[in-house]
Amino acid sequence: MTLQQCLLKLDMEEVAEVYARRVQTHRELRRLFEAENIKEFVDLALGISDSTGNYSATEHKVQMGSLILSECQPWDVFELARKLDQVEKKYLPLTIQNEDIRNLKISIGSEMAMMLRPNELWVGNKRTYWASLLVEHGNHQRANEELELYYDREGEMPYEIWSYLYLRVESQLLDLGREAAKVAGKSGIKPGSLCFMWADAVATNLFGTLAFKP
Repeated sequence: MTLQQCLLKLDMEEVAEVYARRVQTHRELRRLFEAENIKEFVDLALGISDSTGNYSATEHKVQMGSLILSECQPWDVFELARKLDQVEKKYLPLTIQNEDIRNLKISIGSEMAMMLRPNELWVGNKRTYWASLLVEHGNHQRANEELELYYDREGEMPYEIWSYLYLRVESQLLDLGREAAKVAGKSGIKPGSLCFMWADAVATNLFGTLAFKP
């Protein structure tokens, strides 16, 4: 299917609901962050208290947020959040890598960043990489085939590839959000104004029904 055909299959009302929940969580995260309420902020930013805080941390069999905190202190995660709140986008992968928090890598870290700065930074995970390939190729089967090439025999993607891909998908995610906004408008659904949070809601819905699963 082409990109437009894929978008027409979306339940835009559901996409808008996902987006609205994330906006609410974003506002709560900003409040906790600015108040320096470290424990509550970290629990939400890692998806422990509410999965909408970090889908990348909650989509595994093991709750990754709890696993991360079993090997570091909440302050370590909060310090990374401080850096992500100021970082230039081109340095985001390196910032996460240099902080070197076990199990907190590009997917979970970039989602923390997007939830703090949803008009400037985007999520780099399987869903958004696949969606960027869908936009690039205009065909969901080709997106499936190319994404599969990035994974090794154990179904893992090396960090270097995650980081490289993160910096390549910005324009595709913006295009995805714009195209989805047109479809939503024709359905009488108001699209999201926080561009990368809206694109992430679209990508999440698309990936759930059309993507390959390694």
